[in-house]
Amino acid sequence: MTDLCPTSVVPNRKLLYALAAIPFFDCIFNQLNNAFQISFGGLSLLQVLRGYAVLIFIAISLWSVLSDRAGVARIPLPAAAALLLVGVFITKELVVTGTMAMASIGAYGQMAYWVMFWITVSLLCQEPEQAEIILRGLAVGATATALSVMLGFVFGGLNYYQDDAVNSSAGWFDTAKMITGVLVTGGLVLLYLGRKKSSWIYSLLASFCFLACVLTYARAGWVALAAVLLWLPVWAALFSRKSEWRSVKRFLVLALAAGLLVPAVVNTEKLFARWNDVQDADKAGSGRATFWKVAINGYIDGTPAQQALGYGYSAMSDMLFLNYGADIKHTHNDMLDMMLVGGVPGACWLLFLIGTLGWRICRTSIRSVEGGAGVAILLAYLFHGQFTGQLWGTDAMSYYMLSLASLYTIGRHHVSPANMPARPAVQEFASGFARA
Repeated sequence: MTDLCPTSVVPNRKLLYALAAIPFFDCIFNQLNNAFQISFGGLSLLQVLRGYAVLIFIAISLWSVLSDRAGVARIPLPAAAALLLVGVFITKELVVTGTMAMASIGAYGQMAYWVMFWITVSLLCQEPEQAEIILRGLAVGATATALSVMLGFVFGGLNYYQDDAVNSSAGWFDTAKMITGVLVTGGLVLLYLGRKKSSWIYSLLASFCFLACVLTYARAGWVALAAVLLWLPVWAALFSRKSEWRSVKRFLVLALAAGLLVPAVVNTEKLFARWNDVQDADKAGSGRATFWKVAINGYIDGTPAQQALGYGYSAMSDMLFLNYGADIKHTHNDMLDMMLVGGVPGACWLLFLIGTLGWRICRTSIRSVEGGAGVAILLAYLFHGQFTGQLWGTDAMSYYMLSLASLYTIGRHHVSPANMPARPAVQEFASGFARA
């Protein structure tokens, strides 16, 4: 790709920089909200700020569509379907209960936030230069998140896993489970931004984010990171001759050195202390083995109407609490969440979302740097989504959707219609493996 054109000629430059700054300020306000418990009329500081942000996203999206009616085609279909689905959730809960529980308002609001953010960026980013502005914003936000985790680890932040005899850190965030999605995706974005750079800084910053992910001790984050670390050398071995990705090669050197050094300087027994419950049939995965069974049984035992249209978020939380005995809020699995909250339409929408993301990656070609990075980010989402649940986490979902949307914008400018990959992605991957 050619160098970016001067920022003065990038359409909607100031607006895009404002949107790109949101991940950084989200990182700051997220921690302030958790540290000081600031509230306004029963709503937290973060909920108020994000409520206003949703209104701003709606206003920008309407302005964009009215300015360019053809731009409607840039709205991702799963995003439009998600808004419709949220409307169905709200209507059903109002009809069944006559009111809206605060738990449902919070959950549906969080989903509306990242969906509208995704739509807004998709409408505004038509050129690679615009998409790179958004990617740089994600990189800054992830680096700030990693720095917070590191400071918390050194000076004493929130350690959610001290009962497992580990010294972990979640910075000053309210949970470690969501920020690992930010850290893994942000690290991948940093590697992508350094794809043609001669400096090691992008590889070092990506390593910094990945190390912060490890120090959270959130196991879903570890699994997602492991999947990414397996994919990157595979991509480099199969396709790097066609598409240069310098920062990945440097990162792989750092990762190899770290892999050789860690056993010598780290107490590996303590490092894997949180995995001691895996063999316990009832407590495996911090209780997931049990409350996933509760969730599945709750869906099977539901009425035909509940199986078809779901319980709704608040009713799902109540059912889990009643049958599991702990206030876990949701199932920590996106598919089970959507089955219980939205029934058949919810589960179908999630499959549609994943399928659309995969299709977009294949359109840019897995052989390209954009396709390789896209696969890694999609893997990060899939493992996070199935092992800890992400749909109700605005930060992580924003990172997945915005990064993939930006990579798609850049990638489709590299692949002309005449050069679009004609072979299925599996065949393309297999041929690359054979050449290697």
